This record gives sequence, structure tokens and C-alpha cells, in this order.
Amino acid sequence: VGFDNFRFLFKSPDTGIMIRNTLLYNIVFIILGLVVAVAFAIMLSELTSRFVAKAYQTMMFFPYFLSWVVASYFLLAFLDPTSGVIPHLQKLSGQEVINWYHDTTYWPYIIVGANMWKNIGYSTVLYLAAITGIDRTLYEAAAVDGATKWQQIRHVTLPNLRTMMTILFILSVG
Repeated sequence: VGFDNFRFLFKSPDTGIMIRNTLLYNIVFIILGLVVAVAFAIMLSELTSRFVAKAYQTMMFFPYFLSWVVASYFLLAFLDPTSGVIPHLQKLSGQEVINWYHDTTYWPYIIVGANMWKNIGYSTVLYLAAITGIDRTLYEAAAVDGATKWQQIRHVTLPNLRTMMTILFILSVG
């Protein structure tokens, strides 16, 4: 099997654009997925009410189990120009209704948002598990030394998450 058999893949002038878009979307998914998941995990670990923390954790983890077909129906329920929630709210507020499915300017943000909504819960739970494994005496020592909550996160939590962040980064690149 030679290269000539696959030359049809590269005949379209849009192939370069598609490859560029795929790479850019994946870079954004990887970077935002890492940053947002770590931020949510840190926020969940700082909640004092365990019931509230578990409720948020469950709500964030639920979309991970949905197929992309079901996720697209959720998106349709919000963006459909005739019966969607957002166009309905635009009509009620007197704004011009945007036809989300025909206007391409919003779709890069919609795609990134849908991907984050669907996949962020899984990584958050993994980071949260890593945070619960951090020795509490490190936080107590930092507090005794006068560290604020932000300094504890920066100097205790994030360095202890570095291994998990590296592993999940490698897995997401793969």
C-alpha cells in the first residue's frame, strides 16, 4: 500500500484548514481541560459542606456518561431557533433572535463549551482524589507559617498535583 492510494485525502484545498482546526481545537481542549478541571477540583476541595460537595461532584460527573448524541440533543434544546431556551429568552427580552445553526461565528465557542461540559467532570474527580491524598499536615504547617489560602494552594496543592496533571496531560494528548 503506497502513498498514492491515500492521495485523495489531500486533494481538497480545505484539507489544510480541517487539519489546522482539528489541531487547534484539540490544543484548546487539552489546555482548558487541564486548567478548568484543576480549578474545579480545588474549589470542590475547599467546600466545607460535604453534602454540597458531593452534589456538585455528581452533577459535574454525570455528563461524562452521556453519549455525544444525547449531548447534542441537550445543545439542540438550548439553541434550536424555534423551540430553544436561549432563542426564547432572546424573544422575551426583545433582542434579535440568533439562528445558532446558521451563524458560524459562535460555533468555535459552542464546541469548546460543549466539550468542557461533557468531559470536565471526569478529570475533576481524578484531581479531587489526588487532592484528598495530600497530607493535611502540610496545610497545617503552611497555616502556622502564615500562608493564606491562595498561598497554600500555590505552594502545597499545585505541587502535589503535578504528577497527576502530567499523567492526565499525556493521556489527553494521546
